[in-house]
Amino acid sequence: MSVSSVERVLWEFGENPERVRLFQANPAEYLSPYQLEENESKALTDVDLKTLADLGVSTLLTMMVWPMLKGPEGMPFSYLEHMSGGKITAPPAP
Repeated sequence: MSVSSVERVLWEFGENPERVRLFQANPAEYLSPYQLEENESKALTDVDLKTLADLGVSTLLTMMVWPMLKGPEGMPFSYLEHMSGGKITAPPAP
């Protein structure tokens, strides 16, 4: 496993949001220079940050990139729901 390579990808998203657009346009091409395992590339492409966290990737980084990759709507509840396997819900609207 190449946790440091995955974390580098995520960190670089935060450093330069243009990288997120390049990644979203062609994930396989974007990730090709990084030494990633197949399951890591798939998790990044699928925005499966829970799998990456389960593999040892920093949850601080996963939380940082969630709104960049999925949009800010529902943050933090959408992120927390994803990370807990869908076991929480947002509080009822006032």
